[in-house]
Amino acid sequence: MTSGCSDAVEYVYQYIDDELTVTRKARIKWHLKHCGNCTDAFAFEVQLKEKIASAGKTEPPAELFDTLRALIQQERIQQDPDR
Repeated sequence: MTSGCSDAVEYVYQYIDDELTVTRKARIKWHLKHCGNCTDAFAFEVQLKEKIASAGKTEPPAELFDTLRALIQQERIQQDPDR
C-alpha cells in the first residue's frame, strides 16, 4: 500500500462527504484517478453509504410503537409496583 493509498483510506468518508481541505481533496482525487484499487474501494463505500441512507427512510410499523409502550409500562410496574 502506498502513502497515497493510506491517505485515501484514512479520509474516505471525509472525501465522500466533501469535508476535506481543498489541498487534501485534490491529492486524493489525483490518487483515485491513478489507483484502480482505491477507486473500486471508494465506489463501494459510496454505494454502501447511499444504500444505508435510503434504507433508513422507511417508517417503522405502528405495532412496534405499541409493543414498545407496553414494554415500557411493564418495566415501570416492575420498578414501582405501587403504581
